[in-house]
Amino acid sequence: MTDTTSPKNKVISITAVGTRGNAKGKLFTAKTDSQGRYALNEKTSSPMQGNTTNRAKNKVYASTLNDALSLLQTEEYLINLVSAHGKRALREYKKINIEYV
Repeated sequence: MTDTTSPKNKVISITAVGTRGNAKGKLFTAKTDSQGRYALNEKTSSPMQGNTTNRAKNKVYASTLNDALSLLQTEEYLINLVSAHGKRALREYKKINIEYV
């Protein structure tokens, strides 16, 4: 696991490239919401309801990209990424690109 607490490991961006449909080849980036937080979704699944990850009740928030990365590294969360056209994508840790200072 990467040490995300060291100042030299300050995360400055989390991105991913779309892989299917209209999103294919487009860049998606972690952006803050109106309250300055990064949104993640807890991975959840229910035998009765199927995959419920994308529901609002499963959202968690991180105040920094380093905090978001720490959650992603547990592999229990997906990060919300946004394209330049406002489309949203959820990506897991192994599907993201991380840029450090």
